[in-house]
Amino acid sequence: MIVLMTSSSESHSLPLIGRKILVTRTEEGNKRERQKLESLGADVIELSTIAIHPPTSWNEIDAAIHDIEEFDWILFTSPNGVRAFFQRLHQVSGNKKLDTNFACVGPATKAELELHGYLPAFVPSEYLTEKLGDQLSGNFLLDGKRILLARAEVASKGIREALEKSGAFVTEAAVYRTLPKKGIDGEDILDGVTDITMTSPSTVEGLLTCVDSKEIKSRQIRVHCIGPVTARKAEERGLHVDSIANVHTIEGLVMDLVGSQKKENKAES
Repeated sequence: MIVLMTSSSESHSLPLIGRKILVTRTEEGNKRERQKLESLGADVIELSTIAIHPPTSWNEIDAAIHDIEEFDWILFTSPNGVRAFFQRLHQVSGNKKLDTNFACVGPATKAELELHGYLPAFVPSEYLTEKLGDQLSGNFLLDGKRILLARAEVASKGIREALEKSGAFVTEAAVYRTLPKKGIDGEDILDGVTDITMTSPSTVEGLLTCVDSKEIKSRQIRVHCIGPVTARKAEERGLHVDSIANVHTIEGLVMDLVGSQKKENKAES
C-alpha cells in the first residue's frame, strides 16, 4: 500500500486525499459528484453504468397530462422524473402552467422542480421514497384526492400503497426508464480503486454488468450507498456494504466518505 505523507493542514482541507473513488451514475450525475469529491482531495474515476431512456410507452403519462387539471398533487421521486415529466408536458401541451400541489422526495428533486418554476408544497424530513408517501399522508388529508406519481418505469410499490391506504386515488405513470449501459469494459476500471459509491439500485445492477462482485470484495474495495434501498440491492447482489449515508443525498454520501476517512486516520494514529 502506498501511503501519502501530507501536512495536518492539507489533511484537514483535503480529507479525501489518497482515496481513489469510482462513481457509477449517469454521465451528468458523475460529473457533479466528481466535482464534490475532487474538491476534497479524492482521485475520481467515472464509470457511467446507467442511462436514462424514454418509457416503453407514453400512453399513461399522456393520458394524465390530458387530464392534468384533475390532479390535486403531483409527486416526484427523482430529478430525472421532474426533467422527463416537464419535457413531455411541453411536447404534449406546450408551455401550460400547472395549478396543483407538488411533493418531492428530497432537495435535489426540489431544486430540479424549482428550475421549472414551481415550489414543492412538501418534502419529507427523510429523503426516501417510502417516507414521501408516509409523511405526505401524515401531514395532509389525502382521502379522495387524486395524485399523479410521475416516476421511473420500474420502481418500488411502497409509496403507492401508503398513498392508497390514506384514501387517495393514485395514477402511476412512467416518464423514463433507467437501463444498464451496454458495451462497458470494466475489467481494468478497479485498478487502484479504494471506494465505490452507488446512488440507486440501478447503479448496482449497472456496475455488476461489467464488474464481478467477487472481484470488488477480493480487492477489499469499500462500498458506500446513498440509502438503505440501494444498500439492500447491493447486498442482494453479493456486495459487502461498508456504509450507508445518514442523509440520503449526494452531499450526505460525500460527507459519509469524509467521516470514514477521519475514522481510519484516527485508528492509524
